[in-house]
Amino acid sequence: MKRRFSEIGDFGYMPTEKIKRRRLSEENEEEKSKKKIRRSLEEHLPDECWRREEWIKFDSYEGESVLPVPEAEAPKPNPLSVTSYTFHSVLGRGSFGKVMLATFGQKQHVAIKYMRKTCESSYSSILTEAHVLKVARDSPFLCQGYAAFQTQWHALFVMEFLSGGSLENELKRYGKLDKERVVFHSGEVICGLQFLHSRRIIHRDIKPANILLDQEGHVRISDFGLAKQNLFADSTTTGLAGTLEYMAPEILQNEEYDAAVDWWSFGITICQMATGETPFHKTDDKELIKAITMDKPIIPGWLDKDLRSLLRKLLKKNPTQRLGVRGGIRSHRFYKSINWKELEEKGATPPFQPAKPSVELYKIYSGKPLSFLKSQMDEITSKDGNIIAGFSFLGSTLQK
Repeated sequence: MKRRFSEIGDFGYMPTEKIKRRRLSEENEEEKSKKKIRRSLEEHLPDECWRREEWIKFDSYEGESVLPVPEAEAPKPNPLSVTSYTFHSVLGRGSFGKVMLATFGQKQHVAIKYMRKTCESSYSSILTEAHVLKVARDSPFLCQGYAAFQTQWHALFVMEFLSGGSLENELKRYGKLDKERVVFHSGEVICGLQFLHSRRIIHRDIKPANILLDQEGHVRISDFGLAKQNLFADSTTTGLAGTLEYMAPEILQNEEYDAAVDWWSFGITICQMATGETPFHKTDDKELIKAITMDKPIIPGWLDKDLRSLLRKLLKKNPTQRLGVRGGIRSHRFYKSINWKELEEKGATPPFQPAKPSVELYKIYSGKPLSFLKSQMDEITSKDGNIIAGFSFLGSTLQK
């Protein structure tokens, strides 16, 4: 039988069987070499370098080891830096500044309110708003504050984005709301107001524009820029604050006042929800002030009798006689259909679910450069003065 030869060795052609044995021996030696190199690397490199087996590769021909550098994790965005947010649409504006829809990191939508720090006299109200936003985290009926931070010239509040819009927008769209919605929405506002008052805080600017809806149709009281805190027991405060149409008589008459002013504003708001109008119809400011302080509220006769009763008790000129001041508002006949325990736990199904916002709302802002945003970028690393001590905070929501 002829022997097969296939390769030339040191002494000529080698038999095929011998070639196979030689190759097997070489492969065994190569594998031993690889294991030796791996053991050596494992002894000198940290454990994280070995989480993926493919990080160590060996060239089967050259016998050299290759150790690719592990990819570094992308740094987490800083919730207290304006550069961590992508800005979209303007949600609201006023004398305070703007509220803008923004995205934190890659996906979390938030509302950012910015205020210019004009002078030290404004620091107190800015600090109060930050404090109330922190307190609000304990109530499902108050707009949640996620964070607050500042640059040299601006204070910024990061809050939950409530995509259902405001009751003011609902009134513009529908004119007025049906009784079921008035009962439900005002019931949740009562829960929010009573929570604030239990924390010795008065809002001072309750109105449809400051009552927002989430996507399910639950309300949140928002905008604590005029809030007053630390009102203990029977203490009172002074000062013109609020929106004229919703101001209580005692504010307009420069008298001392307490949480009763919120119940007055609440009454005006309910009347507007149910009728589409406030109960004092004057276009001139002076005439409006006179009507609020002296005239009886205009309550249409076609309204539900229980609602008419509720409005008359909320719109008492004498704040000590006003419903809500000493409790009892939950037991009023207008709210007889409400299970308050279920409502407080948000177990009740809202009678109305807002439409989803237009996709246009989420488009990255590409219009005229926003001057306030540009200034934030310029000032974010400023080490100068004009810093409000104790202002910044970060809740757990943006840390996840």
